[in-house]
Amino acid sequence: MFNKAGIQATVYVYIIMMIAGVQTGKLQILRGQSASMACFFREWDKTTLIRWRSKEGILTSGKKVYKHENNIEVQKPTEYDWTLVIKKADDGLAGNYTCETENGTVIAQYTLEIIYPPRIIQDRSSATRVVFEEGSTPNLTCHFSGVPTPTVCWYRGLRDALDTGITGEILRLPGVTRYASDSYICEGKNSVGSVNHTIDLQVNFPVEVDVMEKVIQVQAGAVVSLVCAVEGQPIRELYWKNPQDKKILTGWQFDVTDERDGEFPSVIFITATSRVDLSENDFGDYTCVGVGVSNSASKVTRLEKYESASDVINYN
Repeated sequence: MFNKAGIQATVYVYIIMMIAGVQTGKLQILRGQSASMACFFREWDKTTLIRWRSKEGILTSGKKVYKHENNIEVQKPTEYDWTLVIKKADDGLAGNYTCETENGTVIAQYTLEIIYPPRIIQDRSSATRVVFEEGSTPNLTCHFSGVPTPTVCWYRGLRDALDTGITGEILRLPGVTRYASDSYICEGKNSVGSVNHTIDLQVNFPVEVDVMEKVIQVQAGAVVSLVCAVEGQPIRELYWKNPQDKKILTGWQFDVTDERDGEFPSVIFITATSRVDLSENDFGDYTCVGVGVSNSASKVTRLEKYESASDVINYN
């Protein structure tokens, strides 16, 4: 599971090894911390100069420092030691370091790596909210900086987030459906720490309308509730129209309410409940309308007058 607690920094230093008589090592140091590289030469005598070299050229000779004088020094814990100390490491000091004699005999070689926890690169990553059309193939992207190079894992959902099992900087969703609308979390993680980036995906699809009952039979003088379900993303407007093709609003005759069900995708139920007894003019076709961006849709509930047997006049 991704780490919500934040970043805990750790310093990693690789063990120094001897290869063909040469001391070698790889140091991983947090930016801003100090680094020490040992150089031990038993065959040293007072006529032999020992120096340190980097990508910038010769850094030191004996205890004399030629570059970064305020940040680099040579310490001699023993007569045969020339330990290079970097007081405060930064990215510019990362690279290879060689301790050698003045005639080029290599004594020690090190690689210094400045490590830092992952950080999201905003301008190369998906925004925190993205919108795609149903049937398209969106790519959700998370680019992280960090040393060592972060691994990227993807999770879905904010509550009880589900591990998708997908790794890498790009999450591809071919032929995306409305049911893919959700929050997606990418976690960048390395040996120093981890960080998360959340992308809310909205999948747009055409509005669809369905009525709970196609025909409702009631007696004059009764009350009635008209219910329909509108699904779509986005939904711009939804309403009922009466048999006179006029929009039904909450007022003296009807109480109109709507209720959202679910999040991804959501269905909105709109209910028009009569507040007064039905009159003869209230029977007919009532139309539920949903309006989206690319389309509108409607369905009809027919309100019919119900007559009991006692109401029917027998002329025979």
